[in-house]
Amino acid sequence: MREKGIPGADLAELEQQWTTSQATIVFGAGGAFWLPGGTEALARWQLETDAIWSRDLNRYRADAVLTEQNLHRALAPETFVQRKSRLDALGQARTPQARQAGQLGIRSDPAADVLARSNAYAELGPLGRMSRAEFLTRSLLSTQKSLQGRLDAATAAQQSLQHASDELSIAALYGIDLSSLQARITHDRELFANALTVGAFDAISADAKDVAANADHAIYVVMSQTHIVSGVTFIYQNHPLSCEEAATSMALTHQGIYVSQDQILNEIGADLRAESVDAQGRVRWGNPYQTFVGNVNGSESNYTGFGTFYPPLVRVAKAHGANILAYGSMSAATIYARVIAGHPVVAFSTWDWAWHPRRDYLSFDGQWIPWIGPVYASHVYTVVGVSSSQVLVNDPIRGQYWISKGAFEAGYSDFNEAIVFA
Repeated sequence: MREKGIPGADLAELEQQWTTSQATIVFGAGGAFWLPGGTEALARWQLETDAIWSRDLNRYRADAVLTEQNLHRALAPETFVQRKSRLDALGQARTPQARQAGQLGIRSDPAADVLARSNAYAELGPLGRMSRAEFLTRSLLSTQKSLQGRLDAATAAQQSLQHASDELSIAALYGIDLSSLQARITHDRELFANALTVGAFDAISADAKDVAANADHAIYVVMSQTHIVSGVTFIYQNHPLSCEEAATSMALTHQGIYVSQDQILNEIGADLRAESVDAQGRVRWGNPYQTFVGNVNGSESNYTGFGTFYPPLVRVAKAHGANILAYGSMSAATIYARVIAGHPVVAFSTWDWAWHPRRDYLSFDGQWIPWIGPVYASHVYTVVGVSSSQVLVNDPIRGQYWISKGAFEAGYSDFNEAIVFA
């Protein structure tokens, strides 16, 4: 009876009586004979067994009918169009989990079989539906749980793969050769495209995490070492405000390109219009993102000269055949990575390696310009070395020296702009 689904609680009392009655059996030559009271116990056991069968059968029937009623109450009467739409949806297996599985690149949707059975269920008559309602419900719940487990594992694997790829990209900035690790991630992505089980996705996650850890360790090792870019000729600036041109000339020598700062100035051009203050009290001046602002022999403190930012310098450098890897806004950490990889970097900073409040001015053509003048002066350097705690700079006025990373980052934070040369 247990095997046929009768609850154990319903059988407990009968089983106890059966055990007691069995204990009174006497075995003899002619067979088994019941002692007084044995026959009554057997008859009572049979009657109560029949009652249990009848009660549980009625309950199962009632549950099936209730399931059928709830199902049709939820569906409501269907029009032909509604019926066709529902069957089409079931046929395509476009459940939310199926869509998510597709987005994650999971090859197979395990819900297809049970959805096909749901499709068949809709074609059954009342008796067929009643007999299959509970089984179908259990199948749907089991399939949903199975698919959700795969989705969770696939999501975790995808996140691990992305993290490993990010670590490898960072390592590439440092010039670290991790081709063997990259090959593992490529293989893991191929495995992901064909994975079907939670175990397969977990194995991919584990390998991707190991790759990320190895890449992170490789980055840590190179960051703890001292790296100096060779082949950069030191050049002093020959005008009060030509630091960015001198820094660019230095960086170009790393590629065997020799262009004087005066030639760079001539090719950039200059906006010699004087600074002014408009009716709203805003300082108006030239645009260093377009050209050199002011007189190269002037001074920020008296508004006679300022300088130029990275776009004109990049334009001139490229015109002379330079290979520029990156330019514009970038973090100090990116500069360190590029230098470790063997690339000189022209960095826009402050003269005294300290952070200062900005007093941005409005250019004549309407662009707000980063500025710390007239009290404090900006300065441009060529970064040629880095260690675990210091940065080696070519200062066009003061020469080559090491500066702490803290000081470098403080001064650089006012502008956060640089040019990376190959």
